[in-house]
Amino acid sequence: MPADAGHCLVVNKSISSVFVVVAAALTMVANAASAAPAAPPAAPSAMAPIAPPLAMIALWIYVTLLIAGGLVGLIKAGSKISLVTSALFAALLALCATGIIHPFWIADILVGLVAVVFIVRYLKSSKFMPSGLMLLFSVVVLAVLLADR
Repeated sequence: MPADAGHCLVVNKSISSVFVVVAAALTMVANAASAAPAAPPAAPSAMAPIAPPLAMIALWIYVTLLIAGGLVGLIKAGSKISLVTSALFAALLALCATGIIHPFWIADILVGLVAVVFIVRYLKSSKFMPSGLMLLFSVVVLAVLLADR
C-alpha cells in the first residue's frame, strides 16, 4: 500500500461523511417544506406527475448505474465506502423518483453532489474509468433533469 493511501482513505471517508450530512439535511428541508398545509389533493387520476417521463427514465437508469458502480467498486477494489455511498445516493434518488422526497428539484441537487464527487475523484486520478465515466453520466442526467421541465 502506498504511503499516501491512508490519507486518501481518510479524505474519501470525510467527503462521503459530508455528503451524507448534506443529503440528510436536504431530506429534512424537503419534509419540512412538504409539511405546510396544502389544498386537498385532487382525484388520483387528475394528479400531476412527479416529473416528466424522460426525467424519470433518466433518473432510474442513473440509480441503476450508481448501484452497479458501487458493486463494481466493492468487487474490484474492495471499496466498501464506494458501495455504501452509491447505495445511499441511489436510495435518496429513488425516493425522489417515487415522490416520497419532494419537491423533485432535490434530485437535481443530489445528482449535482454526486457529480462533484466524481469531479474530485477524476482530478485526483486523471483516469476516465470509473470516475470520468460516472462524471459524464452525472452531467448528462443533470442536463436531462434540468431541461425536461
